[in-house]
Amino acid sequence: MNDARWRRVAELFDEAVQLPVADRDRWLQSACGEDLELLEEIRRLVRQDERAEGDGFLSLPEESASTTWVRPRGREPEESSTESNEGRGGRRGFTPYEAIRHASASHSIGGRDLARRRLIGLTTTCLVITLFILAWKFTVVRDPNPWQALPYSLLVVALGTLVLVLNGPRLFTLSEFRAIELGMIGTVAVVYAFAQYQTMLDFSLRDDPDRAQLVFNHRVLIATILIMSYGIYAPTSWRRAALVVGSIALLPFVTLVILLMRHPGPMTWMAQLGRERGSTPLAHFGFDAVLLLILAAWSTHGAYTITRLRRQEREARRMGQYRLIRKLGAGGMGEVHLAEHKFLKRPCALKLIRPGVVADARTLERFEREVRITAELSHPNTVDVYDYGRTEDGEYFYVMEYLPGLSLEDLVRRHGPLPPGRTVHLLRQVCMALAEAHDAGLVHRDIKPSNIFATRRGGVDDVAKLLDFGLVRIPDARSADLSGEGRIQGTPAFMAPEQATGDAEVDARSDVYSLGAVAYFLLTGEPPFAQGSAVAILIAAARDTVTPPSKRRPGVPEDLERVVLRCLEKRPEDRYQNIRDLERALAACSSANEWGSERAALWWRESEPTAF
Repeated sequence: MNDARWRRVAELFDEAVQLPVADRDRWLQSACGEDLELLEEIRRLVRQDERAEGDGFLSLPEESASTTWVRPRGREPEESSTESNEGRGGRRGFTPYEAIRHASASHSIGGRDLARRRLIGLTTTCLVITLFILAWKFTVVRDPNPWQALPYSLLVVALGTLVLVLNGPRLFTLSEFRAIELGMIGTVAVVYAFAQYQTMLDFSLRDDPDRAQLVFNHRVLIATILIMSYGIYAPTSWRRAALVVGSIALLPFVTLVILLMRHPGPMTWMAQLGRERGSTPLAHFGFDAVLLLILAAWSTHGAYTITRLRRQEREARRMGQYRLIRKLGAGGMGEVHLAEHKFLKRPCALKLIRPGVVADARTLERFEREVRITAELSHPNTVDVYDYGRTEDGEYFYVMEYLPGLSLEDLVRRHGPLPPGRTVHLLRQVCMALAEAHDAGLVHRDIKPSNIFATRRGGVDDVAKLLDFGLVRIPDARSADLSGEGRIQGTPAFMAPEQATGDAEVDARSDVYSLGAVAYFLLTGEPPFAQGSAVAILIAAARDTVTPPSKRRPGVPEDLERVVLRCLEKRPEDRYQNIRDLERALAACSSANEWGSERAALWWRESEPTAF
């Protein structure tokens, strides 16, 4: 399907889903007529939308089901779907992966269509300018050297071919469009500079400085048009725009300097320019240079402003009932924004896949696992998920509770190691959140200080919240391995040795190790092993003896130190065998009752008064 047909699919789909379910197919048959391909594509999308409403999620089509997923609690599968999946030897699950991938492809088509139109406009502008120059040189001015038409002729052929290709059926990615754009504008600038060099030298050798100077003036005007055209047709980041338009503005003058350096004899007229009137060459050419640079700066700002406004407009409409306020952070998989529900006016954190990675199948599936698993967990120390969905642009997102406060990483970086009592207070809460996950057969695999938040909930301070279940492993032989062959997923400084080496099965005891490493960080201000590269840290974790926390920070209680060191044992069988045993050991520490809600409230008022 080409872009026009995809747009037609989108139009008919939007109309079909507004109709009662019983009337949709009859209306689609009438709307599509004899176009069976169009009819089947829209039917497929409508079926996915109906499954989304029935499941509470976007379903994986039967032909793509290869992964066993845990069903949402309290949701029984439809009979027909159950039969089709049981016939394949698996349970009916729910994953929006295929629907996301299709929607992302549709979004990419929409984005590519816009990029295509912009690039066609820019290329056509350059083609028209080149044709005009060619016609002017040899029909009006009648330049004496016909070979000067060669670079323009080749450029006309190249630009014309590019326009045809861009209008053809071939689909390019957005990164390919960006590369084509830079290549095209770079080629145009180089050809114009070469033609300027060639023509000015030719007229200088013929002792015709007036026409040589006229050529330069024309190049300045052409550079002005290119700068304005780029600002209009290619909205982009200010750095990229500044690089392109700045180069275009300087190129005529750089060419002039090269001519003067390589051919000082024929270019003597330039050194004498304006002398008879008491002027200088700098005064003659400097004004044009300053004007072009001002225009380049204006074009850069305009391109950036257009891009920013379009992004804001897109974000304002694509999030449905959520209004984005500001970006809270970004990682390798997505972005997190502070958002507000339009009607409830409730602040929330909205996480979405970053546009640059939306085509990565592994990232999409990992993202889906995170929202699905997090939504199934209900412990108060696990972050709550409010909503999920797909934007109008095809990007997948979910909405979770907004956590004012600090991650444990930020807490230690800003205020230093925590008191033993506070460390125990926070870790016991994380243990209980992990206990629910482990009871469900889930292994977190990415416990680290940045994934644990100290926040306020229900008027209580220092409530620990466990985040980021994107690397959770479901111990099922048929489950997809989202880490990828030969890849290590996790954070080396907090990763259990068996998780990095693969010498033993990753299970709940691996999370015990990671939580012990978090405890070590909270007590000392640094992980157990933190020196060298990621590989060096992994080797040290598997080989070297852990330095007791009290050696790095005097005053760590002996009983708490014993608990931490046991968590950090190399062999899983030497650690606490489950997270509840660890929680009980922490509760038995002498410092377990040293920190409570009153001390926490006092600390936040004095140390972080603006956090909540």
